Amino acid sequence: MKNIPVFTAAAGVATLILAEIPHKQIAYILIRSVWTDAAALLEECSRFCRMAGAETVYASWEDRTLPGEPAYDMLSMTCRKADLPAPAAPVELVALTPENGPDYLSIYQQCFHSVPGAATYTHRDLARLYDTDMAWLARKDGCFAAIAEISKEGLEGIGVLPEFRGLGFDLAAAVLRMVPSLTVSLKVASTNVPALRLYGRLGFTAGPVISRWFRV
Repeated sequence: MKNIPVFTAAAGVATLILAEIPHKQIAYILIRSVWTDAAALLEECSRFCRMAGAETVYASWEDRTLPGEPAYDMLSMTCRKADLPAPAAPVELVALTPENGPDYLSIYQQCFHSVPGAATYTHRDLARLYDTDMAWLARKDGCFAAIAEISKEGLEGIGVLPEFRGLGFDLAAAVLRMVPSLTVSLKVASTNVPALRLYGRLGFTAGPVISRWFRV
């Protein structure tokens, strides 16, 4: 299902993210401009999302308060690469390739299905990562145990299968050293407590709220 970058309603303009409806029955509303009343705009956008099949709808207008139940904030965190701790143990990293792509996709979906704001990956998402040297699988005890993805500025995501909990610190410490930028950054939901603890151990500090999300 395609997103609608510009949804023009009687009360304003919003972006409707509908791509997660087939996978999670979730839709997201990003308010761009309000002409009359935010509540009226949300009502019209939410009605459209539910007609498209969404059972749950979240909305955000940057860091502003909206009508609805507060759900989570998306936070920015940063750390100087020089201050990152060294991995306590070596991590066997295997670059993402078309051959191990199905393993990467399976681990990603298991780890990120319930993470707030996380997109569902498809084979198209994997295709953009091949040959970038920015995505890996981590192997432990002969099995693929986790995945990691970085960007030029920071961490895009780390997912560790439940039976390999504890690998996340060493994996993050290893891959973050490959980020080209001298300051590494990431985004995390305020309700993702395990991730917040991990990033705190790595030396990341919280920055401003990127967006505030409400359940409509």
